[in-house]
Order: sequence, then C-alpha cells, then structure tokens
Amino acid sequence: MLFLAKYFHFTLVALFCALFAGNHAMTVNKNKTVLPFPWDKMRLPEIVKPQHYDLLIHPNLTSLTFTGEVQIQIEVKQDTRAIILHSKNLQVSKALLLGSRQHHHHQDLQISEFEANEQIALFSEGFTFEKGSHVVHLEFYANLSDSFHGFYKGQYTTNSGEVRMLASTQFEPTHARAAFPCFDEPAFKANFTIRVRRESRHISISNMPKLRTVELADGILEDQFDTMVKMSTYLVAFIICDFHSISKKSQHGVEISVYTVPEKISQAEYALDTAVTMLDFYDEYFDIPYPLPKHDLAAIPDFQSGAMENWGLSTYRESGLLFDPEKSSSSDKLGITKVIAHELAHQWFGNLVTMQWWNDLWLNEGFAKFMEYVSVNITHPELQVNDYFLEKCFTALSVDSLSSSHPVSTPVENPAEISEMFDDVSYRKGACILNMLRDFLTPEVFKYGIINYLKKHSYQNTVNSHLWESLTNICTSDGLDSGRLKLDGFCSKHTAETPASKWFKEDSVDVGAIMDTWTLQEGFPLITVEVKGQEVTLKQERFLKGAESSNSSSFLWQVPLTYITSGSNAVQRFLLKTERDVFYLPEKVEWIKFNVDLRGYYIVHYESGGWDCLIKQLRMNHTVFSSNDRASLIHDIFQLVSIEKVPLDKALNLSLYLSKESEIMPVTQGFSELVPLYKLMEKRDMQELENQLKSHLVKLFQPLIDRQSWSDNGSVSERMLRNYLLLFACVRRYPSCVSTATQLFHKWKESDGKMWLPTDVSLVVYTEGARTDDGWDFLLEKYKRSVSPSEKWMIKAALSYSPLAHKLQWLLERSSEGEIMKTQDLPSMLISVSKNPKGFKLAWDFLKSNWGKLVKKFDLGSSAISRVVVGVTDQYSTKEMLDEVELFFGSLAQDQGSGLRSIQQALEKIQQNILWMDRNVPLLKAWLDHHTS
Repeated sequence: MLFLAKYFHFTLVALFCALFAGNHAMTVNKNKTVLPFPWDKMRLPEIVKPQHYDLLIHPNLTSLTFTGEVQIQIEVKQDTRAIILHSKNLQVSKALLLGSRQHHHHQDLQISEFEANEQIALFSEGFTFEKGSHVVHLEFYANLSDSFHGFYKGQYTTNSGEVRMLASTQFEPTHARAAFPCFDEPAFKANFTIRVRRESRHISISNMPKLRTVELADGILEDQFDTMVKMSTYLVAFIICDFHSISKKSQHGVEISVYTVPEKISQAEYALDTAVTMLDFYDEYFDIPYPLPKHDLAAIPDFQSGAMENWGLSTYRESGLLFDPEKSSSSDKLGITKVIAHELAHQWFGNLVTMQWWNDLWLNEGFAKFMEYVSVNITHPELQVNDYFLEKCFTALSVDSLSSSHPVSTPVENPAEISEMFDDVSYRKGACILNMLRDFLTPEVFKYGIINYLKKHSYQNTVNSHLWESLTNICTSDGLDSGRLKLDGFCSKHTAETPASKWFKEDSVDVGAIMDTWTLQEGFPLITVEVKGQEVTLKQERFLKGAESSNSSSFLWQVPLTYITSGSNAVQRFLLKTERDVFYLPEKVEWIKFNVDLRGYYIVHYESGGWDCLIKQLRMNHTVFSSNDRASLIHDIFQLVSIEKVPLDKALNLSLYLSKESEIMPVTQGFSELVPLYKLMEKRDMQELENQLKSHLVKLFQPLIDRQSWSDNGSVSERMLRNYLLLFACVRRYPSCVSTATQLFHKWKESDGKMWLPTDVSLVVYTEGARTDDGWDFLLEKYKRSVSPSEKWMIKAALSYSPLAHKLQWLLERSSEGEIMKTQDLPSMLISVSKNPKGFKLAWDFLKSNWGKLVKKFDLGSSAISRVVVGVTDQYSTKEMLDEVELFFGSLAQDQGSGLRSIQQALEKIQQNILWMDRNVPLLKAWLDHHTS
C-alpha cells in the first residue's frame, strides 16, 4: 500500500526521470495520479550504503500489531534525489532527514511505495542528498504476520489449556523488510542497535546481550541491547515471549543459553551441552574466536524451516532442539546434533563471511551442511554421522539428473527465485562437491584454505572465486596464515608423502578451474569405464534422465576420480579433464571400483562385463567393499537402469546379495531403489505384480528382520536400522512383526500410555495401533497431551500411515486449521499422506483446493512449497495423472507459482515414471516369476 506524506509534484518527477533513466514502474498517489517510481530494478542502487541502524520495536501481543522507529545512518556515495530502500506491508507514517552538525533543522521527507518490488523511495521536492553521511528517521506500524516469516505471531498451549502468544522473527532471505524499512540485501552490512518494548509478563531476546531495562509509562518496559557487529539484515532477530532458559559458559567464555516454553525447559539440556561443545570446536577449527559475547538457541513453537542461524540468536523448531531422554530416539539425537552443528557453523560461514548475493547461497548452505558432518564426526563419534553423508549426495544427484536442475551458482533476482535457491542443489550438492574437493586437496590443505578465506574476508561479502583463491597454492600465498603454515612444517613437507602430492607441486592445481565446472553448470558426469587387460578407458558425459538435452551435451567436468581394484584396496587417483582418457594398471584385475566411499559427485557405469564382475564379488564376499561402496554400487546400477544403460534384471540380480547385508547404508539404499517400484504400482491397478514384489522384498530382508530385537540396544546406526526394518516388516504385514507390535500396543494402551516403550520401536508400535479407529483415537489423545516433540512427531507419523481414509482426511483438515496439529507440519503431513496407498488421492485433492492458502502461509518459492509440489506427485506414473497435474499447475497465475522450478521437476519426475513403467514392467514380471516361483 502507498502512503504519501505530501503531494507528489511533477517537477520532481522530471528530476527523477533525468536521474534514473529506464522503464519506470508506476505507482499511484492518493489523488489517483499515476506517477513513475524513481527506480525500476529489483536490486537496490549501490550509491547509498547503510552504516548503522538504531531500531526500536514495540509489539502488542493482544492486538497482534507492532509499531517501530528506525534511524539509519547512511553513506551517500554520489549526490542523489531519492533514497531507495526495502519495505513490505509496512505503513510508514513519518520520514525525516535528521539535521547534521551543519544543518540543525530536520527535513520532512515524502514517501513513494512500489509494492511489486517491495521498495520505497524517500525524497523531498527540490532537495538533493549530497555525497556524505546522513541520518534518516522512519516511523512505521503493521500487523504481526500470520505466516512463518517476517515478524510473525506464534502461540502455544500450556498443560492447563491456556493459550499464550509470542512474536518471533524469520528474515532470511528477504523478510527483514517486513519488520522494518531497511536495505535488505546481504551485501549491505551494517551495525545494529536494537531496543524492544514489552509488558512485564514477557521477556525479549535479540542478537546481542541486554545492557539494561528501562521502565516507561503504563508499565511498559524497554530492553536495550548492545550494538551488534557488522552484519546483513537477514541475520537480525528478536523474540518477545515468556520462555525460560538454562545457560553455560563455553571454554572460550561465551555465554550459551537455550530458551524454550516453560514446560519444556527440562528437554533443553542436551542442546545446551551440544552447543557448548560445537562452539568450542569451531573456535578452534576455524582459528577465529566467536566474535559475540553470547549465543542463544531458542525453540520456537511455530516455525516453518528446520532452524535459522541469526547471529547470536539461532532459532529452531522444537523438534530440532529439544531432547527427552525418555522419549527421543537415537535418530532424534543425531538430527538435533546435526542441526545445531549446522547453525553454529553458519556463525562463521555465512554470518562472519557472507555471500555477496543469493546466487551464491551455496557458499553459506553447502558449507554448513558439509560442516555438520566434519564437526559431529569429531565431537560425537558415537553418532556415526559419516554413515549418512552419502544419502545427502544421492538426494542431490536425483534432483540434479533432471533437465530442470540449475547450477549451484545461478542468477536470481526476485524473492520467489531467491527462495527457490534453498534447495537440494544449494545444500546437498554444495556439501558433496566440497567433500569431493576436501578429499582431492587432502583435509589438511582444505582446512588451511578455509581458515585463510574466513580471516581474509571477515565482516565482508564474497563470491565463489574468493573461496577458490584461498584454496589454491596455500603454501605460496601471502595469506594471513602462511606464516603459521610454514611454522607447522606443513608447507615444507607438502611435496612428499600425500597420495595427492602431485597436485601440490609448483604451477599445479587450479582449484577455480576445477570447481567452476561443478558450480557454474548444472548436472554431473556419468563416467563410463571399460577395462581391457591393464588398459582402462574412461569417458564422461552428462547424466540426464528423460529427454536428451542438447544444450548440455558439450558439458565437461574436471573430475577427481578415485578407485580401488581386486588387486589393491589402496585408493588411487586420476584427474579426468577431457571427454575421454586412458590410464594403465600395474597388473590385470578381476574388478575395478570407482568413486571410493562416494567421495566424488558422479555416477559410474562399468562396460564389457565390468558390472558382472562386481556382482560376482558381492555374492562371493561383499565385505571386500566398504558399506558406502556397496551402497553406491546399488545406487548407481539402478540409476543406470533409468537411462537404459543397464537392463533391470542385472540391477535386480545385484540386489540379491542384500539377503546377506547388515549395514545401514546399503540396506536403506536397497529399500530406496526397490520400494519406489511397488509405490508406483500402488497408484495403478496392478495388484498381482505389486504383491509379488512386496513378498519378494520381505523374503530378501527376512534374515535381517528376524535378527532384530524390540529394544534400544546397539550402536546408533544399528538402532536406526532396527526402526527402519521393523516398520517395513509390519507395514508389509510380516506375521511375527505384526503380532509383537500388536501385543506391545495393547499393553501400552492398557497402561494409558504410561508403560515405557523402547524409543527405537515406538514408531512401529504406534503405526500398528493406528490401523484401527479405536487405536487411532487413543493415539490422537496422547498426541494432544504430549510435551515431547519427539513423541509427537512419532505419533503424527503413525496417524498418517493409517489405512483409514476418513482419518487421513481429518488429519489434513486439522493441520490446515492449526489448532490440534500445528500448521508448520502441514507440508510434511501432506507428503506423508500422499505416500499412503489409501491417501494419495486425498493429498492431491487437498493440494489443489488449498493451493492459494498454502502459498500465502508458506511463501511462494519456499522449500516447504517446493517439497509439497514434488512430494505429493512424485509417485504418479500414468498419462492421466500427468495431464491432471499439468492442467492444474498450468492454470495458475504467475504470482500463484506457475513459474516455479519445483513444478517442472514434478512434471519431469512423472514423465520419467511413465517411461520407466512402460519399459520395465514386463522385465520385472519375468524376473519375479523366475526368482519367486
């Protein structure tokens, strides 16, 4: 909406047009005169830079509104008639240019708003903002947002049934502008001094420690916070609530606190201990002290994403932070540890050093995702985190094999495009290519390069090439660390013993040239290997599912290949820079296996009997390969079926070895490849073949299922595998599993839910109970009363796995209302119901009839919307459903999402499914007949 302080004069318009030539957006003043807005680009002009914000925020948690004032000290680089900054859904009631030492009087400023670009212009007739320093004062008010971004309202219900309100922020990527007028781009870093007004029944927390509280009229209190270091607007945070907290000091003297709603503070201890450990780890790993005096972690009852790295005040979903030793499972512990590791890594990678613009979001997110594994592996070895890294890469490869993928670093302009960058390519592919680079350079070189990068660019903004420069020739650089590196003796020995030493000789590796091939073009290579005697021939091409895309046929990557052979398990390396190449082995071998432990981001095809030799070895003795290597063989061969490089029966033959498998990654990868085959059939009328395949899978994994105990014994990976296998067995109605789960559920129900269930089998027991109306209703009552986010998550999942269609419909409606089921969980609930053979039609119908609501609540382009679009449709495999999905999304307007990348991904996925079924159903039937008769 537009608010003008005074009439807009056409003389001023003429000046604007002279100053900002171009196709101008139009705005309307209150006399309905159409006037050009003085700036026509999405990105702000660079001639005005903010230096310091003095921000006052006063929310009213009764009327659910807020008022605010901001004084922005700006540096004007060259004379200008207007200052352009961001503002969204704010009613700016006053704008002043404060007097300087030379000019004591204040200057009233007029305000013009251009809603489409979320911008306002400040100007005054006949006035020029001269080069130099100025202070702008703005007053504004708005409603607290009822979405999950900007400055938004939240609520929770106490055990006694009282509903309590709170207000919290989520500004990344482009929502600070919805809380206060600002220069809302990551490169416009500034210092912030924040004050928050509140009632005495609440507290407020922000990025920095509170200096003092001042009492004002009417019992209102004003909390005044210390001035923040230089940072981007998207990292500003403030919360007004009645939370409780517990605190500890880190070894380096940083005060760390965890905030939760009062009744859940007993579940905060694990997060507090983990945060202390992690912050100390990063302090040492990055060799840069955490620059703030405190770090708070807050569990927010209404929160859309997993967590947010606001500097000094990271925010989390309750399930991402709270751990109940009685009710949380081993996978909950792993998840909480990883998410804290991720957000704290951002305090350096993202907050201290920030990408210049959102096209390089992966510099933030890929790095934090990668550091989860590096840090948790060292600080919490018992969680066996490295077992799960390759699953991230498999997910990324899946999205990246579509022609609708995008380069890791990709141009974006508007907020919806920026939001869409928060996807598997930025996070997971980013992490996987960093892992590949670390393996290639060696962990030692990689670490020193990273330290170099962070020290050189602290409090600044960077682009891709800055990272590559810091990782190239680190021993000869004049970087801040070169002295220390030489002292460590690292550089004097670097030409010696590392297997990659040839890459560190003078004039050696151009990290930028290698990594540009991975970040500036989409997709990844398929490496085809042919062994003849001792000669190994290599060929690379883009791995692309579906229609061949001509524009990527010329793509070439510089691929750091690793391999082992039947003759030697020492990892060998080869950098493939061309489309084809050849190297020679010292001796003839039975087999060769590339991409050792999935350290590289590529898929491998073994021609001329290469696959047969690997299959034979898996059958004879699969433990010759690491569990990651076995998982990657399963992954690669099934991916190759989808592009017709390998026939389905060969992939199925390889999977037969799984009857002897016991490690989590190969087993879950086997499920990931085989279960979708019958999930496609569940949405067609193919019951006979579907049941035949389901029986085959139960039989294949039966030896492993039979060995599972209904307990919490074993390592984290063994416990997670137990939950996975027993859930599969019960859903597939395997008799011994069904009877144990049924007995446990009845006992638990008879005890009114007071009997302790082993946390790793609770989900299995609840899922069995949710099969009847009576059991389902009992679980719902327990859900309503539970204060454990872990337990609530398990019950909610079990309710959504139920075969009772009327209950599934009820779940979707309640999640939409947000009273019983929180609306933040609607996307995951919708996807869960869509995977249910009794619910996929309900989920699709619900998505269509509630699309407008979903977009409004979760924001166009957000990962929640993208996940829903793909998640609800990715198991369709008929022309009818393809037409229906195309028709629905094709009918949407631009502002309702017609241009979303996720819609292209969804349609591509359905087309692939159709193609796969057409080609492979007869083969599958013949193979099953042969192997199950």
